[in-house]
Amino acid sequence: MAEGLDNAALVSYRTAVRALIAHVLGVGLGHADVEDCTSEALRRALEGSTRLQPGAALRPWLLGIARHVALDARRARSRALRRDATPEPGDEDGRAALDRVETALPDPHEQAELAERTARVQQAFGLLPTAQRQALSLHAEGLGYREISAELNVPIGTVCTWIARGRQSLARALGESEAHPTTTNLASSEANS
Repeated sequence: MAEGLDNAALVSYRTAVRALIAHVLGVGLGHADVEDCTSEALRRALEGSTRLQPGAALRPWLLGIARHVALDARRARSRALRRDATPEPGDEDGRAALDRVETALPDPHEQAELAERTARVQQAFGLLPTAQRQALSLHAEGLGYREISAELNVPIGTVCTWIARGRQSLARALGESEAHPTTTNLASSEANS
């Protein structure tokens, strides 16, 4: 054993070792894995104390061991999760667990289509008359027809017309069916109220 390295010296660094392990594992200090890894790191340090160079600092050497123990534990946990996620024979339709995970991200083809559609919308929007663009922009920001009317200082019927015509122009430019029927009904009901 290296000079000055004994159980008391190792135990004095226990708090630092636990904190490092908890950080590497991404769990709280009270987690059971932290205590297991701390004990393992201190055991390895005590058993490998002959490898510590005379005069070398104990703390960095000990924290290096603790880091490696924590990384090993994290890798083992990942392997166990992957193993547990593997479908059992007869599990649903036999697809791998990762294939069944829903993702919020569109696949590359959908991303390309979305980017193309966005460019077409921006181009079509830019071709609208200024009044229609302003009315649609304000409506997209959440303003109601009355608020847009006040903002643009025009009658509410004019706002309804600009928004309806702007939507129809965008739908035509995008090759889609005309504006959804509820949109027209909503504009009419809001104009009447």
